Amino acid sequence: MSAGDREAEAQAKKGEEGTASDRDSRVAAAVNQHWCVGLRAIELIIAIIATGLMIGALHNPRVVQSDHQHIALIYSAYSSFIIITGVLIIAKLFGENAGWKTSIGFSVLGVIMFTAAAAVIFYDWHSSYYANLRPNKQVYDLLIASGVFAVINAAVFLVHAFFTFRKEADY
Repeated sequence: MSAGDREAEAQAKKGEEGTASDRDSRVAAAVNQHWCVGLRAIELIIAIIATGLMIGALHNPRVVQSDHQHIALIYSAYSSFIIITGVLIIAKLFGENAGWKTSIGFSVLGVIMFTAAAAVIFYDWHSSYYANLRPNKQVYDLLIASGVFAVINAAVFLVHAFFTFRKEADY
């Protein structure tokens, strides 16, 4: 192998590394530019999944041994934030920006509502576990899974509020 071949090989390797770093920088720039929309999409998907799990659990009439106020709190938290995040994502697609204070307000309210929904779900699960007439295990699994997704969504809303406050970025 001659010196010219080694030099050409080194240049080719250097060119491959350059394209990899360019690709990484483009990905980093895209993530930096669209992180708000990405987090809102994750929040929307988790809220839809949690709603579906709760509908499946409440389809059995003996699962929740509580009053209708708990069910109203859970559904209002889930459905209102499906609407809010959906509207914010659609507004962003049309080029409208919500202010960073508005975004923080929605995120903090999301943390509060999803934490309350998760607390009510876990309370109802615990109280129905000791009832005389219990539903089957699959219904319990759906109920707990919905509560876990509510906790996860509260954490995602908290992360979103933190990053929005830190960057003071318009949504």
